[in-house]
Amino acid sequence: MKYTLQLLIVILLSGTFNLALSQDQPKIDSLFQVLRTSKQDTNKVLLLYELSREFFNSDIVGSEKYANRALFLSQKLEYKRGIALSYTNLGIINYYKAIYNVALSYHDRSLELMEEIGDRKGMAGSHNNKGAVYTQQGDYKLAIEEYINSLHIMEEIGDKEGMGKSFNNIGLVYYLQGNYDEAKKYYGKALEIFKERGDKTRISDILNNMGIIAYEEGEYDVSLDFHMKSLETRDKTGNHRGQATSYTNIGDVYAAQEAFSKALEFQKKAFDIQEELGDKKGMLSSMKGMGTVYSLTGRDDEALKYMEEVLRISTEIGAKREVRDAYNDISNLYMKMGNYEEALKYKSHYAQMKDTLFSEKTNEIATALETKFENEKKAKEIEILKQENQIQELELGRNRILIISSIIGLILALISVVIFARINREKRKAMQLLQLQNDDIKRQKEVKEVLLKEIHHRVKNNLQVINSLIRLQCAYTDDKVALELFDECQNRIISMALIHEKMYEAHDLSNINIKEYVSELSQNLLRSYRLNQRINLDVNVSLEHLSLDTLIPLGLLLNELISNSLKHAFEGLEEGTIKIELDKDENDMFVLNIGDNGIGLPKDFSFNSAHTLGMELVVTLSEQLDGKIERVGETGSYFRIEFKGLEQQRVDVRKAMAREVA
Repeated sequence: MKYTLQLLIVILLSGTFNLALSQDQPKIDSLFQVLRTSKQDTNKVLLLYELSREFFNSDIVGSEKYANRALFLSQKLEYKRGIALSYTNLGIINYYKAIYNVALSYHDRSLELMEEIGDRKGMAGSHNNKGAVYTQQGDYKLAIEEYINSLHIMEEIGDKEGMGKSFNNIGLVYYLQGNYDEAKKYYGKALEIFKERGDKTRISDILNNMGIIAYEEGEYDVSLDFHMKSLETRDKTGNHRGQATSYTNIGDVYAAQEAFSKALEFQKKAFDIQEELGDKKGMLSSMKGMGTVYSLTGRDDEALKYMEEVLRISTEIGAKREVRDAYNDISNLYMKMGNYEEALKYKSHYAQMKDTLFSEKTNEIATALETKFENEKKAKEIEILKQENQIQELELGRNRILIISSIIGLILALISVVIFARINREKRKAMQLLQLQNDDIKRQKEVKEVLLKEIHHRVKNNLQVINSLIRLQCAYTDDKVALELFDECQNRIISMALIHEKMYEAHDLSNINIKEYVSELSQNLLRSYRLNQRINLDVNVSLEHLSLDTLIPLGLLLNELISNSLKHAFEGLEEGTIKIELDKDENDMFVLNIGDNGIGLPKDFSFNSAHTLGMELVVTLSEQLDGKIERVGETGSYFRIEFKGLEQQRVDVRKAMAREVA
């Protein structure tokens, strides 16, 4: 199992953007003080933009909040530079949230506006940021083009810092292609510029990258020295994302040196920071590092859990190279565990992904070789045909009688074929017509499935737009009650958007994998409330699929009950558990058991006396599912909901339609 390649790609992208890498609290306080008295003008836009930058490495949610406020005010003032800067920050934020297509869209819009207003440095920054997204997506040709565009502009305007960043990123692409000599050459150019400028933060990034190359070349002590020096600078500047990067790399080096306890310690430190920052790409690196250590120490079952989670998240965020490597790592683990059938299955997936990620250079070489081979093959075929033609002419001259006899026999055979064809003509026509009809039905079905998936995709996007509008509105009120109501509304929208996302991803549009949906919904809610307590989720779903008709009200019902537990159940407690069970009973009824082991509900609680919107929704949704809800007398707060769902109604409708057709 390879230690670091998967882990270090994110590390190499550190410092890619024109963004502050550490939080300066005095500066933040000063910005807030000015913001309170500022007017609704372009200066306030720039203040909001600076606040977004300062929050980036310690509070990604806060960073996004101020970037959206800057965008809203810029659009209101028709301030194009402010809009472009806001797009830049939102693109960077979405990159680190692993939403790559959205990030690329923001950088495209930023580049258009920078070109329109003639901001050459802004144009270079947008090219640079697009290159970072393409690098993460494995499209190295486009990444290099963007970095070169950025470098040329920086050279024209004499921006040394920008040139250093471009050199660093070009070195990154060479590293990813395995050309370490070229990578070190470009890192050296970048390091020279940053030392000249006294930029300690950027120097720490270059030291980090050179430590990675030393690791790849087997010089572990040299690599460890580079990473320790990089970490020292990041600790001083309070760069949390950079600290996580260094912890991950140091853990990998210790693993290579077989210092497994230290390796595990540093990977866990990295994971804690990345999880808090919402850095899914970084979490992949740490999880793979921990999985590697567990495998090397003989704890294969633990290693497999981490590697399967790496595969799930990398598939979710569309990181193709990470998906490929995860397939390979899982295959190797199964091989080590003696499960050769599973090992072969994952190795097959790995081979398919590997084929799709060939570099363009390799494809060009293969195409050139194939063209040369085809040309040579055609030349030989022409020569053979000439020789065969000469032989045929000789044989025709010598065997004229035999040829005539063969022709007569052929004519007789053709007559037989014609007679047989006439007899079976009608049969063939009917078969052809049937085949055409079947093909037409198949095409219509495929078109319908594509359209339905597109509808679900657009519904999901529209719900996300609504969610973003609500989030923007939140930025303009300090009323805690109103903000809580907005949060609850957003969670309900997200629960519905998640259903449509699952429909878009599903192979069978008539059903959704309910277990995946419930797990992801509960995890999203847990992250959104950001509680200080340690909350465990115990999800046990025996059902495999449910229809969209049933899942929408069920999803909203789960959202209300889980949110209620997270808001009220664990006040004054250090930890707790939320339990969710979904199954069918012997009467073919769906049964949902859900609750928590928290402080419990009031003794006089009843559904009839509950006056909150959440509980009213719970009762209404239970009735909509043709079911009933009751409180279960256990420690904490537990509910049991038995319902028929809308599955049976769909069956009844189909039967009725079939009777009408008959």
